[in-house]
Amino acid sequence: MTSFFLRRTAAALLPILLIAAAGGSATVLARDSAAATAPVNPQTDAARAWNFAASDLAVDPNIIFGVLPNGMKYALLKNGTPKNSVIIRMRVNVGSFAEADDQRGLAHFIEHMAFNGSTHVPEGEMIKLLERKGLAFGADTNASTGFDQTVYKLDLPGASDDLIDTGLMLMRETASELTIDPEAVNRERGVILSERRARDTYQLRSLVDQFAFAMPAMTVAQRLPIGTEDVIRTAPAERLRDLYDGYYRPERATLVMVGDFDPAAVEAKIKARFADWQGRGPAGPDPDIGTIDFARPSAADDFVDPAIADAVTIGAFKPWIDEPDSKAKRTRKFAEDIGEAIVSRRLAKIALREDSPILSGYFSDTEGWKRFDLVTVGAVAKQGAWKDALALIEQEYRRAVEHGFTQAEVDEQIAIRRTSLRNAVAGVDTRRSESLADLLVAAADGDFVIVRPEATQALFEAAVPSLDAAAVAAAFRKRVEGLSAPLVRVTSKTPIEDGPDAILAELKASQEVAVSAPAAAESLAFAYTAFGTPGRIVSDERIDDLGIRRVRFANNVMLNIKTTDFQKDKVWISLRVDGGTLLATRDDPTKVALAGSLSIGGLEAHSFDELRTIFAGKTVAPSFGADIDAFGGKAQTSPTDFRAQAQLMAAYVTHPGYRADGLALIRRVLPQQYAANDATPAAVMGRDVGGILADGDPRAETPPLDALMTRDWEQLRPVIADSLAHGAIEIGVVGDIDEAAAIEAIAASFGALPERRAAFDPRESARVRHFAADRSERTLIHKGPADQAELRVYWTARDDSDLAEAMRLNLLARVMQLKLTEELRERLGETYSPGAGVSLSDEFPGYGHLFASSNVDYKDLATTRAAIFAIAKELREAPVDADLLDRARRPLVEAMTRARRENSYWLNYVAEATSHPARLERSRRAIAEVEAASAADLQALARRYLVDETALVIKAVSDKVGR
Repeated sequence: MTSFFLRRTAAALLPILLIAAAGGSATVLARDSAAATAPVNPQTDAARAWNFAASDLAVDPNIIFGVLPNGMKYALLKNGTPKNSVIIRMRVNVGSFAEADDQRGLAHFIEHMAFNGSTHVPEGEMIKLLERKGLAFGADTNASTGFDQTVYKLDLPGASDDLIDTGLMLMRETASELTIDPEAVNRERGVILSERRARDTYQLRSLVDQFAFAMPAMTVAQRLPIGTEDVIRTAPAERLRDLYDGYYRPERATLVMVGDFDPAAVEAKIKARFADWQGRGPAGPDPDIGTIDFARPSAADDFVDPAIADAVTIGAFKPWIDEPDSKAKRTRKFAEDIGEAIVSRRLAKIALREDSPILSGYFSDTEGWKRFDLVTVGAVAKQGAWKDALALIEQEYRRAVEHGFTQAEVDEQIAIRRTSLRNAVAGVDTRRSESLADLLVAAADGDFVIVRPEATQALFEAAVPSLDAAAVAAAFRKRVEGLSAPLVRVTSKTPIEDGPDAILAELKASQEVAVSAPAAAESLAFAYTAFGTPGRIVSDERIDDLGIRRVRFANNVMLNIKTTDFQKDKVWISLRVDGGTLLATRDDPTKVALAGSLSIGGLEAHSFDELRTIFAGKTVAPSFGADIDAFGGKAQTSPTDFRAQAQLMAAYVTHPGYRADGLALIRRVLPQQYAANDATPAAVMGRDVGGILADGDPRAETPPLDALMTRDWEQLRPVIADSLAHGAIEIGVVGDIDEAAAIEAIAASFGALPERRAAFDPRESARVRHFAADRSERTLIHKGPADQAELRVYWTARDDSDLAEAMRLNLLARVMQLKLTEELRERLGETYSPGAGVSLSDEFPGYGHLFASSNVDYKDLATTRAAIFAIAKELREAPVDADLLDRARRPLVEAMTRARRENSYWLNYVAEATSHPARLERSRRAIAEVEAASAADLQALARRYLVDETALVIKAVSDKVGR
């Protein structure tokens, strides 16, 4: 996989000028409370290699940092979340910046070759080896290439010596033993060209334009990792070998392992495996990536595409300063980050105004490759409103510089950070291994020190007394002083008359407008904390083997609870109120379309924006929308804030706001979303396939934009009023929470409501859905490049009511996925990402399907179609061989086993544990059904369902080719 992300000194960032970067405090980690007073880091080879020896911040002592004599760095951390798993990352400091002109794309090509043969693993065997050990390609085995790094990833499903040894062996093979066989290189060209073709979208073209405009003297616009078609097609294997030998060297490598293992034992394994690694030939030089012209005058750029979101950004550069991570730097960053966050918050508030010209806004602060700092203010604009959006963000930025901030704004941000740090400290022992490993990879640059959350919390609390409005304003002004002249960029669906000149004229006009000081905001209290007499429990039972408690209150509200220790101080809550999109009809398919955005409508007493202010400093989210058979939503909260989250959800049931500003925002967003509905093959498939499969049922189709734009709250209100007032309510709670506390909070909110209906309405007539009766081939038209096409083949199946069959169909789809990958990717080299899957409804009886899909070159549609049908025929005519079945089954079983260690998995069951108790049997039996499935079982299913005559073929092709 290719990564187009920039690098920051502290973390990988999203594209500049588009997305706000994370603040410095987001990179801070920690382990246990003993660290807050740990001594300054010792002067060791490892400390110097990881660049924290001179810092006055205490590095987390639970992490083993090391460096081998050959220069390879490593970091090890024992961590138990998820249990019995190990995350391995190997970072090599080489990416597309290191490529010569005739090597553009070869750093990414080498990443692909890591899976195509090495000294001890023949071509085609690495993925199979991992599958036999329970790893799925893509999910557990992956890699990414960026501008200045390549990262290889293995997520081991266990912590056995065999798995760890296998993982380390494969990383060493990748590091120094790739064969880069010319024939294997030729076979992989088509796969990479397929990936390049799939990525050739309006977003990528905009990104290239953005880089070329913002950084014309740097090589970034000419060095996207995906490379050029000519180089991918023609570069000889020797040029890959030149890049590999020059840059895959121990002094450029970092190995990270986090998981459920003995660090000392794993450290010994690393030394044994990697100590003798030496580079071949001369080392490659650090690439010259160019510079920024900080004296460049103000300039403008416009990018036009019918599918692009209308957006405006104003960016300015200043030279990057090499400053070590320290207490003083972090204390200063607290103030800077608060100021930047306030500007983003102001823009977010403006976006929610009824007459706003923007949909969203942000302020970002980005560091690029140790060359520059970039400050950006930007917004997604209402379609056609770029002028108003430009004036708005320019003036809001100046308002912050000239007039600073109010104390209420500062206090809100302090509360948000205080809560974030509190949650980090509370959950320190159940941090996820994947996140920790990725952070250690980012730390390999040596630009920040990994400390424990309680150390950061202590540093923050020590700084809070000095963080008044004046201090934050001063820090913000200091941060943005000395910036270069502004660079303005507008993306638009239609051409801008006079282009850059018109944009610069609008900028100049805005700069001449005086800005006033911000108005002080009123302090608000949440209006919905009392719902009446707490509910009385009338039923209370336990499902002992699953650890689920089911409670029913006298008003018929159902509550299901499962306490877990998966993540400390994290709790998930689910709310289901009888109704949902089943209330729509064929005659009126958009009847409840707005219900999915009810949260944006706020409450009677509070707007959506006011709710964000009221709950600043709490882990509470306004989450309320619509599902197929219910209104409601899911939210992650904490034990401390669980009561407030329950109150907010109950308020959405009892006092929805239906506010005009929320409706106005929806109507600004919809045209932007719809503009991209036919921009790519995947987009047009997403727009049209649902309706085709459902035999033209308008409730399954993407509705016309005009139909949605005429909808309003007053039309929705009477349709859902009965559901909100009387419909059955079921609440699911999963996570680290005391059962008594959860019951008390729900009793005082939902349990205190007037009596509800005891059960969900089955709405049987609304659940009738039929698979397409017309199986003739369909052709959909997209507006992307001529060579882009996508092919999907669907076969009808049943719903998911038969657990054994459902699990076998999932396994059959896995087998088909492997066969498609071997045929379309490995043998034919036609596609980067063939796929297969199964969708079996639990909402519409008898409705389901299997599918195979592939994004291909238009010219390869026929051969891809033939290959898919040939594989279906093979699955019908002969049992799957034992090895293929094992390679499909083991990763599926491991994934299902890992899922049971996640709160999100259990919430799906707990959310409906009372209304759909039969589904709990799936949790008990699903893995066993997969393990019991035989080759004969899969062949029988293939004969029943994968029948050529019942297949429905849908293809998406460009409007630029003849058909």
